[in-house]
Amino acid sequence: MAREKPLDVPVVQAWQAAWHESEVFSDAAILHLQSFITDPFCLVVVTLGVGREPRSLVFRRIKGVMPIPTEITPKPALKGLKDMFAKRGGIGPLPSMFVSPSAPVGPYVGQLWHQTGVKSERIPKLERVLRWDGEDWVIAGYVVDTPTVMKQGRQACDFQEALAYAHSHTKWLDCEFIYTYDGSTWGSA
Repeated sequence: MAREKPLDVPVVQAWQAAWHESEVFSDAAILHLQSFITDPFCLVVVTLGVGREPRSLVFRRIKGVMPIPTEITPKPALKGLKDMFAKRGGIGPLPSMFVSPSAPVGPYVGQLWHQTGVKSERIPKLERVLRWDGEDWVIAGYVVDTPTVMKQGRQACDFQEALAYAHSHTKWLDCEFIYTYDGSTWGSA
């Protein structure tokens, strides 16, 4: 069962300040909010609506590395829905790696480097993960970080309903935390 962890209020305020109220649950705004969260695999619940009908955003974040295949081998058959979610589409967990726009000094063989700010030529939306082979940096894979939106704030949904919805999905999703923010009840007694 995932544990609830509050989103920092300054993070939510910075996110809201960057977006017009009508765009706060847009795809671009969700990507922006996700960039503030360091946890690579979690659920996020945000409810807004002080003085009006509450609307909730619920999304799942999976940040991992999609490796470059070195050989083509058939994938084993999936046994069920839970197995499918556990496999995460061949995207592995985010391994320990150096994250920077410039390469680490004195790398060791096998060291990984997530080269930020440089998009892949093959897949322009993804940033590269490089591995030091002892002589040069070679492409090991790509960082995948796309939210899966479950509720996008288009219809009325209070915080408790959105949180229950997120908890119900933890039966299939192997995440440790649900990050929460309830901005729908401030000033209510």
